[in-house]
Amino acid sequence: MDGSAMDDPTSHPVPHPSPQLYGASAAIVAASPGALFILRTVSPGVRLPQINRYRLFFLPRSVQPLTTPTARDALSLISIASTEGDRAIIHGKTPTLTKPLRHGHKTDLRRGSLPHDSIIGQRVRDRVQAVKGPECRLTLPTLDEYVALTPRLVTPIYAADANLIVSLLDIHVAPPAADGDPNHPPPLEILESGTGHGSLTLHLARAIQAANPTPPPLPTRSQIQYLQDRPIRPDEAEDPSSSGTKQDPTSAQHHPAAPDTGDVVQQTWDAWRAQRRAVIHTVDVSPKFSAHAEKIVRGFRRGLYAGNVDFYVGHVENWIAQQTAARQPSPSASFLSLKPKADAVAPFLSYAILDMPSAHLRIPHVAPILKRDGVLAVFMPSITQIGDCVDLIRRQALPFTLEKVVELGAGISSGRLWDVRFAVKKSRADPSSWSETSDSEQSAADSDTGEVTPAPEEAPKGDDSVLVCRPKVGSRIVGGGFVGIWRRIEDFPRR
Repeated sequence: MDGSAMDDPTSHPVPHPSPQLYGASAAIVAASPGALFILRTVSPGVRLPQINRYRLFFLPRSVQPLTTPTARDALSLISIASTEGDRAIIHGKTPTLTKPLRHGHKTDLRRGSLPHDSIIGQRVRDRVQAVKGPECRLTLPTLDEYVALTPRLVTPIYAADANLIVSLLDIHVAPPAADGDPNHPPPLEILESGTGHGSLTLHLARAIQAANPTPPPLPTRSQIQYLQDRPIRPDEAEDPSSSGTKQDPTSAQHHPAAPDTGDVVQQTWDAWRAQRRAVIHTVDVSPKFSAHAEKIVRGFRRGLYAGNVDFYVGHVENWIAQQTAARQPSPSASFLSLKPKADAVAPFLSYAILDMPSAHLRIPHVAPILKRDGVLAVFMPSITQIGDCVDLIRRQALPFTLEKVVELGAGISSGRLWDVRFAVKKSRADPSSWSETSDSEQSAADSDTGEVTPAPEEAPKGDDSVLVCRPKVGSRIVGGGFVGIWRRIEDFPRR
């Protein structure tokens, strides 16, 4: 910037900003009389004599600063919690996530405590004095901080890995369209098998947020749905439907009562759910984990993404059977159709994520309901478990093609690619001499004594294949979980 711009403003008279400059043609940064301010034109075609597009000016004391109601509200009413129920991050020596803010409550810190009355109404980044402790700074929790600081029953998928998984899925949603629009695509549906902590659920819900209209108030009661024929564990609370005794609040969350048809809030919520253009179906076998995950999703930014998720308790096979039965055409249509009844339901899932033990055994159940070119993602802690998925898909000739296998972990910004596939050996040499030839690893294969070629998509007739699992050449070696990404490439074979 030219040094003359910082001279004494009285020696360089500057015209007072006219009232027109306070409109859409310019934006003024908050300033007080006698202070320097920056004038930035917003509309490129506006004529402003003697004023550049970006220039530093001195605001004379005789000129009042910008005090329009909208600007004043934006500058002075940026608060962490205008009402009760929000959660804040208290930044001291270590960050602390508060419980939902309530008048008369407090949050204990390493040194002292902080009353919620001191937090409610404060602006973001304000400093607040703790009782018998130091000053602390207040912020709203980011999704990364929220996942890391919330109580957990299982190990969560941390934000860095969850963001990468969502990026690998390549999710694209369309904004809500007018009712009756014939060109609007069908609803986008995602299956997450293995809810766990709810971290990946939150990241998926954020990815599809733009597809759904503004939701009504969220009902206070749990919205978890319990699948039929699910196994009941011995440590689960007794179902209140089979007992007349009163349940404690925890068990009531696990087994919510039947919806009250007279509840207007619930009816409004159900009507909105039926109009959603994108939804996540998350299934977990544990009622305890599912109830905790629902609480985690509801607790972030006052349930900002809670309406995008439907929680289920039971096995994913039971969920698939229930959804298939619910989507069956009318009996008259089934009677007139010559196709088997099981084939009448068209695939409806665009994405399926399996994050559970023995996830490879669920792939045959997911294949019939996954759309053509749909994405199947399997998250596993071991690379050999990804190999089990590759083996099962090959042996059962499932309509999937492996796109990539990515290693997750600390220090890996975008994942580390692995080569996981079956290869057919050309010689009967010792297995230690087997190698695989590929375009990207030709130099490494030249030094091996044997030679193998990639196996075709279909299972070979003989038992001459071996499973190859190794990092791509030139990548960093860092431990972590593994994600396999498959695409559905053809119709499920008819029987």
